Amino acid sequence: MKITISLRGHLVRHFDGEKQRVVDIPEGLNAGEALKTVGIDWETARNFGFVAINSHRVMIDAPLKEGDELKAYPKISGG
Repeated sequence: MKITISLRGHLVRHFDGEKQRVVDIPEGLNAGEALKTVGIDWETARNFGFVAINSHRVMIDAPLKEGDELKAYPKISGG
């Protein structure tokens, strides 16, 4: 199935500076598994923050369906 993965902040380095890609992933994957298919291991990625599907913040194990947009955000810091 095809989904769009959009990366924000410093995470774009995983896509060589591109902010988004349309990717073909196996049916039934969740957000974390989909990120791993494109080389982003969210469990070990430095400063990984959260994900959203179709503009709604979700848990990393949220299921995906055809046409979804998965956005990955870095941790936000400031002071």
